[in-house]
Amino acid sequence: MNNPTNLPGSNPSAFYVHFEDALRADPPSSLQRKYPLPRPQQQRMEAAEERRSWLGEQKVEQLSVRLARVALITDRHHRQATQSWQDARNRITRDMDEHVRKRTALISKRLRNLRNHNLEVRVRKDEAKQEKLFRKLTHLYEAKNASTISQFWGKQK
Repeated sequence: MNNPTNLPGSNPSAFYVHFEDALRADPPSSLQRKYPLPRPQQQRMEAAEERRSWLGEQKVEQLSVRLARVALITDRHHRQATQSWQDARNRITRDMDEHVRKRTALISKRLRNLRNHNLEVRVRKDEAKQEKLFRKLTHLYEAKNASTISQFWGKQK
């Protein structure tokens, strides 16, 4: 019972060991906290405001880049559409000019053919008139001769 660890008034399971006092006030960097101590409210608010403004600037920059890209694409589309419309207009104009040229040539050819036909019709008409006149004259001549013959020879039966 005279055990040195069993002193009256002492707890047999607790003990105290003091090796030496600390050499410096702050612990070495390997023992420092991984997370810094919380900053004061004002610093946190300023940092949040800086982040917010930086994010706003980033969004504005991204939007301006996207708007510039959209403007370029829109401009290219308008130029291509305008060019295709002009090409179509030129092609249609060229085709219509070719059609008008061919149609004019066809109409001119028909007019020439009609003039030639009208000339031939006039010539045949004149020939028919002359032929009719010759028939009448022949008929008159024959009738006159027949009456003269019938007068001279008498009526033949």
